[in-house]
Order: sequence, then structure tokens, then C-alpha cells
Amino acid sequence: MLQKFHEDLLEQILSHLQVKDLLRFKSVSKKWNSIISTPRFINLHLNKSISSPSHHRIFMPYPKSFRAVDFHRMDVQDHLPRPEEAIGTFIGSSGGLICYLNKLTRRICVWNPSLRVSKTLDLNIQGSVSFFWFGRESPDDEYKVVLGIRSVVRKNTDPNLYAIRRITIMPDQDEYRNHIYVIKPFSSVSESTQLEMDHLYFSSSDEGTLFSGLVHWFASSYQIKSVIGSIYHDAVFTYDLGGKTLGKLSTPVGLSSSTGSIGVIDGCLSAIYKVCGGDCAIYEFWMMKEYGVKESWTKMTSLSFGNCDDGLSSFSRLKLVGATDTGDLILCCAPDCQLLIYNVAEKKSKIVLSNGYGYARMYVETLVFP
Repeated sequence: MLQKFHEDLLEQILSHLQVKDLLRFKSVSKKWNSIISTPRFINLHLNKSISSPSHHRIFMPYPKSFRAVDFHRMDVQDHLPRPEEAIGTFIGSSGGLICYLNKLTRRICVWNPSLRVSKTLDLNIQGSVSFFWFGRESPDDEYKVVLGIRSVVRKNTDPNLYAIRRITIMPDQDEYRNHIYVIKPFSSVSESTQLEMDHLYFSSSDEGTLFSGLVHWFASSYQIKSVIGSIYHDAVFTYDLGGKTLGKLSTPVGLSSSTGSIGVIDGCLSAIYKVCGGDCAIYEFWMMKEYGVKESWTKMTSLSFGNCDDGLSSFSRLKLVGATDTGDLILCCAPDCQLLIYNVAEKKSKIVLSNGYGYARMYVETLVFP
């Protein structure tokens, strides 16, 4: 009984340490190595890391490496070599694991930056990738990759018709089919679901946001079909991971999802919209105070970038990375590939890191093995 008490106490003490220390302490003794290597301890350490800001990191991708920024102090801590398999499109970060998809080879790479280990999985999927997400619904759930694949069904294969369509306005002669694939990369299991979503249109590949068991993406859906094409209206498209069903949420009136991004702020679904371009770009931050209620969308604040801002472009698209304990927003912008902090109270921004190669993301140090 006393020995079991000592082991439990040792587990609790070790679970507060950083990964680099735990890897060194595995060589202290066989007993320590055994404790640190168990699935129970790995999950315990992961949960402690998620709840501890000192274990949080922000990674900024570069062509051949990543830079890890300490979330608490907001300074660059590590330069991580980028594995050869981690190429293509970043599709998500969860539980200390980072996932990439090579759209050409259809190969998924799941990587743990703390352990410097990765796993790859080749997919047999045809079509263009419209949307994606990587993560898990709860600590007890399996890691999943959700891919939205859009394929074209030709109504008329006459080449003369398509030559005409390139230079004239004609009704759309094609049909599109959207499939959702749910892949479990650790068990190599793939599920395909054909849902009633062929009317949805995604303007660009976008990473989903998990909130309340649902993954959220911006999308447009057909509202009116006419002889000169289709008219769309914007919405937030949702996918229920457990029920495997689709849903839709309304967006703030008059704002375009083509320049927006979804996040979570203060326990509420949030959205960032670019509402003005030119010499001075203006971005609005919105929160859905009551989930699912269109009228609860509330404007929080606005942020403007002009030519006078040091190094920032008026063409930037902002995405939420996280929020500090004091309420400041951590943002990344593309195509500038910069990481910045926005002080909501003072309405001032500060660049932390520049000249990256894509969007910055949050991750936690973990012992989870891909």
C-alpha cells in the first residue's frame, strides 16, 4: 500500500515537468522509465500540459524548420528541424501533435515536435480537398482527420461546349459531389460519408475549428439558381463528430466569409472578418454569445492596418491563434506570415515574429507517440 502511494506521488510530481526533462529522467532507473512510458502517465502529463500555460507553445512554420514561441513569455525558444514527411498543407494541431497533408501524394504526416518523431499514412482518395480538420473530441477519444473531398460529375462531355463556356456566361453544366472522410491515422481506419452537402461551396481550403463537439468551417450555399449561375449566401457549416451529421449556423449580416476565419474566444464561437481593404484594412472581431442564436452575434472590437504599420500589409488575412490571461489576442496573418499580439484594451498590436511560411498554431508539449 505504501509503495503504491509513493508511485502515485511520484507520478504527480513528474507530470508537472517538461518533456525534455522527462526524457532525461527516463534514464534514472527502470522504475522511472516504466512510469513515464505508461499510457496512464502520458495522458496525465498531457492533461496537465493543456491546463498549464508554461507548457504551451506557438509554432511558426518555415521552409526547412519550425520556430517554437513560448506562449507565456512570447519569446522564441527553439528552432525545430522540419521532418521531410511534414510537407504540404497544415491541417491541424491537437494534443501536442501536428498534422500535415500532401495533396499531391495524398500522404498524411502526424508529428510530435517535442519527441521529434512522426508517422505517415497514404490515402486512396480522389478529388480536390475543400476543408479539413485534425484532432480529437475528448481526451479519451481517438485522433481523427476529417477531410472534405469535392469531385466533379460532368453532365456534358462535349469538348466544344466547354470551349464555349470559357469565353461566355452559361449555366453551370457540371454537378459536384462532396464527401466527408474520417480517418483514424493511428489505426489506419478510414470512413467515407456521402451527406446532403453538394450545395455547399468552399472558396478555399480551410482548417476547421472544434467547439462543443462540432467542427466548424465557413461555407457558402446555393440560395438561388438562375440562367447565369448561382447566388450564394454565407454560413458556418458544422460536422458532428459523434452523430456524423451536418449543421449550419448563420453569420453576422452583411459580412463575407471569403475573408473571414473562425476561432474560440472566452468560451464562445468567434469570427474575424476583413471589412475594408485599400490603404487601410479594417478587421472586425465577433463573438456568438449564445451558441446557435443568430441574434447573439456581438461585435467585440475592430483592428486596422495601414501603410504606416511596421511591416504589415493591408492585404493580410487574420486568424486567431489564442488569447492570453490578460485578454490580449494572439493573431497570425497571411500572406505576411507574421505573429502578433493585439492589446484589446489599448487597441494596439505588436509583431512577435516575422517572415514565416504559413499560419502559426498552438501546441502543447506532450509524450504522445504518433
